[in-house]
Amino acid sequence: MKLRVATFNIRNSSAADGNNSWVLRREAAAAAIEALAADVVGLQEVLPDQLEYLRERFAEYEIVGAGRDDGAHAGEHSVVMVRPGDWQVESAETRWLSAEPTVPGSVGWDADLTRIATLARLKHADGTLAGIANTHYDHMGEVARVESSKLLDRWTAAEPDRHWVLVGDLNVEPGSAPLQVLLDAGWLDAVPASAGGTFHDFGGATDHERIDHILIGKSWRVVDAEVSHYRPDGRLPSDHWPVVATLEL
Repeated sequence: MKLRVATFNIRNSSAADGNNSWVLRREAAAAAIEALAADVVGLQEVLPDQLEYLRERFAEYEIVGAGRDDGAHAGEHSVVMVRPGDWQVESAETRWLSAEPTVPGSVGWDADLTRIATLARLKHADGTLAGIANTHYDHMGEVARVESSKLLDRWTAAEPDRHWVLVGDLNVEPGSAPLQVLLDAGWLDAVPASAGGTFHDFGGATDHERIDHILIGKSWRVVDAEVSHYRPDGRLPSDHWPVVATLEL
C-alpha cells in the first residue's frame, strides 16, 4: 500500500511580487504540482482566486478546505488535493489553530494571524483508511507554533484507525521546539536533512531554511523523499519549493 504525498506553499496572490506575481506564474505553479505526481498535495496560502484557478486546472481532482477568515470562502485556504485513483475523500474539515478551534477567524496564543489546519480523511479502494493534516503555522508566534503541534497531535491521535500524515509550512526548521513536540509524540520526519531548504523568497536558492515538512505516523515507511527544484520553462513556481515523499504501509 503506497501513498505519494506532497506539500507546497504556492504564495498568496495578493502579495506585491512584481514579475513573480500569481497571474504570471500560475501556469508554472500548476505544472510544478503536476510534476510531483502525488496522490495527495497539501497547498498553503491559497486565496479564493487561486482556488478558482486550481479547481479549473485540476477539475478531476477532489479539492477540500475552507477559508480561514470565515470558515467558508474568505481568506487563505490550506487545501488538500486528491488526484483521481484509488484514494478518495471520505470527509474533510477545517479547524483553527487556537484555543477555540471551531471558531472561524480565531487567533491562537501569540500568533500574528489566523491559522488553520485542514483534516482530510481518505479511504483506499481496498478499505484502508488514511488521514492528511495540512497546515500553515504562524510566522511570529513561538508559543502558537508549539501549541499548534500539540493540537494536531491530539486531533490525529483521536482517530487511531487512520494512518496519518502531517504536511505543511510550519515556519520552523528541523530541530525547533514545535517539531520536537511532534517527534516526541512519535511522528517521524520523512525528509532527510540532506534534501536542502524550501524557502527561497523568489531567489531560487536550494540551501536556505527548510520550513516545509512532511511528518508521518509510525505505520508508514518512507520509500523516497525530496525537495523538488523544478522550474517549469525556467520560471519559479513560488517563493517556496515543494516537498514530496512516497510512503508505504
